Amino acid sequence: MKKLVSTMAIVMFMLATACKGEPTNLLIGKWKLTTGAQGCNTAMTFAAKTVTQISWDGKTSTIAVTYVTGEATKFPAVVYVMTDAGITYHVTYIFSSKDKVMIDSGAMCTYERV
Repeated sequence: MKKLVSTMAIVMFMLATACKGEPTNLLIGKWKLTTGAQGCNTAMTFAAKTVTQISWDGKTSTIAVTYVTGEATKFPAVVYVMTDAGITYHVTYIFSSKDKVMIDSGAMCTYERV
């Protein structure tokens, strides 16, 4: 009986671990600028491997990205976005809630989910 209970506990632990999967990416979706200095993108749409941005001067661009996600249920939360435009760099997005994010920069660009 003890062996059966131990085996059941191990199986349940393995199932819970397998179901957890990758962390949720809070950035996926559409965002609009709410505050920030000139130079902030006015809108951004994040997909699984790209981001489409509308810059402050109205130009649209789409670039390939890679995400490093963290805890998606405790705030503040952080998502790092890495790009490779000849030189690899990253942008840090800090979430105060699942629908509000700020880019960690001097411009303090703040966005809301659309």
